[in-house]
Amino acid sequence: MAPYTGAMHALLVLWDLSSGSNATFEDLRVYLREQSIARFEQMAGLRQKTWISSTASGRWGAVYLFEQREQAQAIIDHLNDSLVVAKTGLTPTCELFEVEAVVEGQHSGIDLLAAGLARLAR
Repeated sequence: MAPYTGAMHALLVLWDLSSGSNATFEDLRVYLREQSIARFEQMAGLRQKTWISSTASGRWGAVYLFEQREQAQAIIDHLNDSLVVAKTGLTPTCELFEVEAVVEGQHSGIDLLAAGLARLAR
């Protein structure tokens, strides 16, 4: 792997659960709590992964922030082997972006790593 250069790479992955998913939003939240969060906490080069959902549009997905483009590409290359593909029976759309800038604004101080619907439903 090449040394870190200061460039960052964002990956957006989305599943359209409204198109006949075998899994519900709640099924996927359980999967996050029981398997996925712990697995991604150990991933080298991953600066952040934020899982996202919209029950209104029927979409589920994630936004990743990587140090190396190759790390993001490895996720894309193995999407068809992902457990979410196996659970939903659907292939996601994905798009890789170059990060222009990152900022953290003023906030309440709530621990970002404890946030989210999957964490609340324990």
